[in-house]
Amino acid sequence: MLQQILDEMWIDPELLAELDESQKQTLFCKMREEQIRRWRIWDEQNPAPLTTSRKPSQKHVDFLLDAEGEPWTWVMGEHEDDKSIEEILEEEAREAARQLAEKEALNLRLTMEAELTELLELNKKQREEIEVAEQKLETEDIYCSADQIRINFKPLIPPSSNNNNNINNIPSFKRDALQEISFNKPHKVSQRVAQWEKRMMEERTSEIYKKLQKKKMDAAKEAEEAENKHEHLWREQQRKAKEAETQMREIARRAREEHRRSMQEEQPINSRDSTTLPPNLPPRKDNCFMSTTASKPPNKDAILEWFRSSQVTRKAGLDPNTNSVAPWFHGLITRQEAESLLLAQPAGSFLVRVSERIWGYAISYRDTDRCKHYLIDASNGHYQFLGTNQISHNTLGDLVTYHGARPITAIGGELLGRPCHRIKPLPPPFQALSIRAR
Repeated sequence: MLQQILDEMWIDPELLAELDESQKQTLFCKMREEQIRRWRIWDEQNPAPLTTSRKPSQKHVDFLLDAEGEPWTWVMGEHEDDKSIEEILEEEAREAARQLAEKEALNLRLTMEAELTELLELNKKQREEIEVAEQKLETEDIYCSADQIRINFKPLIPPSSNNNNNINNIPSFKRDALQEISFNKPHKVSQRVAQWEKRMMEERTSEIYKKLQKKKMDAAKEAEEAENKHEHLWREQQRKAKEAETQMREIARRAREEHRRSMQEEQPINSRDSTTLPPNLPPRKDNCFMSTTASKPPNKDAILEWFRSSQVTRKAGLDPNTNSVAPWFHGLITRQEAESLLLAQPAGSFLVRVSERIWGYAISYRDTDRCKHYLIDASNGHYQFLGTNQISHNTLGDLVTYHGARPITAIGGELLGRPCHRIKPLPPPFQALSIRAR
């Protein structure tokens, strides 16, 4: 099974989910070794091609050189006449404020011109009405008495109080300009308008510049606060990532140490229950079914046929001591069903089930915090955990008995000492095992 994964450099995600973290790290190390081996073979078979000289192109680019023959460069800020970035930004801000103030002054001047024109027309109209009324009075005075003349002349003279109020309601600049226009002094009006526009533009430029600077400072403060917040979040994420990476490195280190230790230490040979086989062990005669099947079971019917044809005769699922169906054997059940059975059991309980992912079995072990699952490869005619340098056993019961005294992994210390009994009887496809035991 492992050799096929290394040949294809791919593993089924469902099969990968069945592996624990230690087995995943071991598989990663083996796949990485296979990648390096293949790359070295490819590198030897495909030497680097010789570089051929290209024909010179007619188009080329030449850089401007200085007096010393080096590429001419200009570093901003090093020359004595260069302005600093702060000065450049300040000038740009002042120029933007000046342009905005000029635009406002232009709009205000047009508004003032329209209002002055309206006042001039109104004043001219009032003068014409007074002149017409005076001419009418002069004509009527010939035929009127003195008392009648007084009565007729009063409405023509506007009250002094109302006149003062009207004058006060007009802004000082409009009133002065209107008076000067009335006295035929347009050059003075132009000077006063120019002075007023200049003064207003300077005041607005300074005001707009201060607003722009304040807005810039507020934006810089908000950006600094956002950057500090982002920096805090980034540091928190970096801390969590480092913790996760440290934990993964520790798991990988332990897996490598266990893998290296399992390769170096001598495994005891037990004539009854265990034997260490060389990697090139030929398949057994009673495992001819496996040579024609696929690497992964296509469906449940194929698994049941495989079990009936090759595993019943090999006493898979029988207790080697009593030669009866072992209480830890549950037949073909899913991973979820196994976990639901083990959750009600104390830590250290286990069961053996037929795997749906590979041609073999799976040991589901109840740990203190969760359930662990270990795949057992039965494709080579023997029973061993998935991986390299694993101890092979002649029967499934020998494997369970062996790991009842020795842990499955040195890190976890999983001992198979408390079997999880079946609640329901074995399904019909596995009843042949009971008949075989009799």
